[in-house]
Amino acid sequence: MTSFADLHARLSTTPDHALFIGPPIDIGDLTSAELGTLWPLLQAAQQGAGVAAPLRAQSAVVLRQAAQRGLPPRLDGTLLLATLQAVPPVGAGTRWLLEQAGYMVAPPAPALLPALETALAPLLPPDEAWPRERLALLAVMRAFGTAGLQARLNASVVRHLRDALPAREFAALQGARGAALLALGANPYYDSRSAQAQSLPDPAAMLADDPVYVAFAQAELEAAARRLDRIHAGELPYEADSAFGPDEASVLGLAARVAAHRDAPWYPALMERLLSAACVAPTAARTAPSQALTIALGHAVEGAPTPESVMALRHALGVVRHAGLQKKLARHLKPAERGLAQRPETALRVLDAGLPPKQLRALLAQFFDAGFARPFALPYGQWRSLLLGDESAASFARTLIWQAGMAFMLDSDDRPVDAVGHPLAFAEDAVVSLWHPVEAREAERVAWRARIGQERIKQPLRQAFRELYQPADAEIFAGYALATLRLVGVARSEGWALEFEGLVRAFGELRACFGLSAQVYPGLDGVVHSGALAFFRGAEPLPMQEVPPRVLSEACRAVDLLVSAAAVALETEKGGETRARGQRLQLLANQQGIDAMRRHAVAQVLQAQIAAGTVMLDGFHVCAGGARVSMRTGRVVRDGTPVELALPDGAGRASALRAVPWLPYDEALLERVVHSVGMLLS
Repeated sequence: MTSFADLHARLSTTPDHALFIGPPIDIGDLTSAELGTLWPLLQAAQQGAGVAAPLRAQSAVVLRQAAQRGLPPRLDGTLLLATLQAVPPVGAGTRWLLEQAGYMVAPPAPALLPALETALAPLLPPDEAWPRERLALLAVMRAFGTAGLQARLNASVVRHLRDALPAREFAALQGARGAALLALGANPYYDSRSAQAQSLPDPAAMLADDPVYVAFAQAELEAAARRLDRIHAGELPYEADSAFGPDEASVLGLAARVAAHRDAPWYPALMERLLSAACVAPTAARTAPSQALTIALGHAVEGAPTPESVMALRHALGVVRHAGLQKKLARHLKPAERGLAQRPETALRVLDAGLPPKQLRALLAQFFDAGFARPFALPYGQWRSLLLGDESAASFARTLIWQAGMAFMLDSDDRPVDAVGHPLAFAEDAVVSLWHPVEAREAERVAWRARIGQERIKQPLRQAFRELYQPADAEIFAGYALATLRLVGVARSEGWALEFEGLVRAFGELRACFGLSAQVYPGLDGVVHSGALAFFRGAEPLPMQEVPPRVLSEACRAVDLLVSAAAVALETEKGGETRARGQRLQLLANQQGIDAMRRHAVAQVLQAQIAAGTVMLDGFHVCAGGARVSMRTGRVVRDGTPVELALPDGAGRASALRAVPWLPYDEALLERVVHSVGMLLS
């Protein structure tokens, strides 16, 4: 372990020879304050001209180890000034300046401000770039306290942008908190999926408490709605994609997210009005007044969903005529519905929205399914009043297993009972959340599955029969050949972000990273190999044993879906590599994964026939009537020959599934298997 004094000495002097640089560096227990003291030396070694290669290499090792530990430097005004003076203007950039501003732990002392202004000025981009980089520069100048440079920036924005919407936004941000400006400067074109994957803060959440910006957001969103109304009324000439440009759309998208985070009372009606008017032409043309604004509002709905904005997005998808725009908007719907689980008190307003029962149940299913990974909690009294006060929601709630210290379901009289039907009682303030099988003992899981089977309860989402995973299961997903077209398609629809050589998805405050052998992107047609599944809190890796059980299980379940959907078909390959992959696929299937849980469900549905000896389970096949039905594909084979069965209409398809025979949850393949067995027996 390298001491602070040794590090300081090694970074302060140039070695006599490249081979005589001392033992390998291990920053060990280096603190953020000590790293801040070394920071000017490290930046000079990395960015300075004529730096000896050994010194540059040693500084790179320190920076890399600090990044791996998630260790930021702590800078005061003196250290910041030394850092700015240590780097040449060519090596700096606005992004680098933002990072230094984020490392500051206190405002610089007034006596340092003139020197800071002098040191900062040559590191700034050319004056003509200031209006374009205005948000990042404002954050930097506010953090550094360089009032003179900030006055020049304000004048430059007014001179170049005049009274345009971006200039009005810039004026509204003058009094915003420094943390919000730093977040906005680092991520001006906010994308919720990418931001969550990188643990970036949403500046809209910080600006929601700023009354000046909230007033600006309301005024500008209302003005935008009036402009669209005039276009649709024929008072303004219509020209496709001319109502709002990309810069205006970006500002309005941020304003919409701020209103959503604040849950402003004027936001729901305004979002419905804006989305429906921005996405469809006032004529019969398959164009839109502003694709840029439509897409920005779609990002806003996904980034900060409310029940009303999600329904506005659904309505927009029903009226938009531009095929490409419809496809882009549709990408936001499912992540937005999942995101509602983060704010249950707000999300459950959907019960009062007057939705048709089928649509309400679909939205509730998305909401509660997301609640498995991001647990929500409501007091028992509020839970009853919200969910049992609406008949559609009540019928939904009666099919699920809940927990409030003990797991329970509701009986026919809406009284809480345990798995064997014994009545339970809870205080009004007892905290209720969704039960997850991974947090229960095996005997409890078996008891609840038995109750589901005996009562023939059809759950609207997988719960009692939900796949569950343990820490050791995170290792079983590495080493598969995955078809990239299928992989990317499923990953994007399930909320994964494509980041470098891997897929990243947020599960609450943690990030799950599924490694790949190469970078993938939409449209890539090829094969990549899967790596390990890892978890991070911020930039800090998290050991598997420290990941909350339900988060780990849900992340593994999500990766299981990717592997199951994209793994290269084994039966078309030959050789020892195929056998090795087959062994790994069998290992995966033998876990409490998708295949194994489907086997449990089939055993529950056909328990009477299995007890009578007319049906037998053999691995992942169901044997009946002299034939074998695959639980993985639904394929029926008798003596090696495929058998074609005339299944009932809709069986095995993604249409509304029939409940005869009884199924514990909706799945087209499960229904096909059970129907096939029924026909073979008859």
